[in-house]
Amino acid sequence: MKAVTFSYDDGCRADLKLVALLDKYGLKGTFNVNTLMFGNDRNAWRLTAEEVKQEIYDKGHEVATHGANHRAPGKQRTIEVIRDTLDCRLGLEKLLGTIVRGMAYPDSGIRNIQVGCADYEKIRECLCDLDIAYSRTLGGDNDSFELPTDFYAWMPTAHHNNEHIFEFIDKFNLLKEDDKYSAAKIPKLFYLWGHAYEFDNNGNWNRMEEICEKLSGKDDVWYATNIEIHDYVKAYESLIWSADARMVYNPTLIDVWFWSDGRIFCVKSGERIGIEDGTF
Repeated sequence: MKAVTFSYDDGCRADLKLVALLDKYGLKGTFNVNTLMFGNDRNAWRLTAEEVKQEIYDKGHEVATHGANHRAPGKQRTIEVIRDTLDCRLGLEKLLGTIVRGMAYPDSGIRNIQVGCADYEKIRECLCDLDIAYSRTLGGDNDSFELPTDFYAWMPTAHHNNEHIFEFIDKFNLLKEDDKYSAAKIPKLFYLWGHAYEFDNNGNWNRMEEICEKLSGKDDVWYATNIEIHDYVKAYESLIWSADARMVYNPTLIDVWFWSDGRIFCVKSGERIGIEDGTF
């Protein structure tokens, strides 16, 4: 019915405290880091490469690209966008030993496109060519809880400092299968973003604890990373239907659940089912 995910930027030391909070409440997040800005003796504010792997990735959270140098794509030439994104992806894949496909735009991202720099369509094309699956943008906090129609302009629900954040959470939690906003028919996503160091700066870690507590422990919510949500949506979009919509085939590696004729069905990976009885 519903999903919750988190996205936090820059690989700062406060991420360790945030990971501990997410783990405490059974939540999952995506942490967006810059590979040329890892912590060291001169930059103790940021996590080391080893900490990113051991304290974030190895604990089940996603690590995604955030530009090797944290440079806004809208302020770079196309070749610079490619270099900054690819260098970050290559560095993370070497560090983590896995395929890295997620991204959050660094700095002003695609909100401020400067003359002579790559426009959004060119940036999107570059990310597709670099096999980046999605990229989070900013600037549209709202309580619509919608999935993106364009994963390269993925707008989160809200920043954690949004003055209406607890109203948004209450509205999301109250969405039920039998109301007019039925999440079983129209999937809903609560997507929170920010920087963990903001809690240190503002002395309000209690705010994040309250957010986690209010969002956690719901039987009708899937707690997932950004890439898990992306891949599930793409699996759903890949279902192959018969002309009369009475048969469906799942060519993906992910089991998919869907609503049809007032019933919930699951079509497993590689399976073809009939809608009448759910079996073949």
